[in-house]
This record gives sequence, structure tokens and C-alpha cells, in this order.
Amino acid sequence: MIAIEAVWDGDTVHDWFVVLLAILDTAPGESPLATIHHRRDAPAPATRATEAVSALAAHLDVPFHFASPDVPDDEAPRWRRS
Repeated sequence: MIAIEAVWDGDTVHDWFVVLLAILDTAPGESPLATIHHRRDAPAPATRATEAVSALAAHLDVPFHFASPDVPDDEAPRWRRS
């Protein structure tokens, strides 16, 4: 794994949610780690994703990328190795 990325997704049943992906340096290039759905009595999914994954990424010594943590955007720029 070379990075962890959070991306927005959504549908008409679950509204917006955040998908956490392990970015790999081999095919297929990424693998899903978790999906964080919104609950009315909990912080927004982006807040929960950022809190949970920041510590994991630091522990694994890989970057964490979330291009649009404040606003749902399923077309936000994706992480790419520089």
C-alpha cells in the first residue's frame, strides 16, 4: 500500500457516504477498506473518515488524501503518486 484515500460516493437510498481505499502500487491499483455511512446522531462521514484514517495512515507511514472533506464531491481530484 502506498497511500490511503477517502472518496465521496452516494446513491438515492443511502445519500452521501465516504469510501476508504488502499492505493496500491500493483494492479488493480486500489482496494476498498471501508465505507462510512452517515448517521443522524453522529458526525458527518467525512469527519469520521478523516479522524479514523489519519491515525492509520500515520501508523503505516503512508499519505492520506481526501480532496473534498468538507463538501460531498464525487468528481474531486483523486490521489496520484508524485
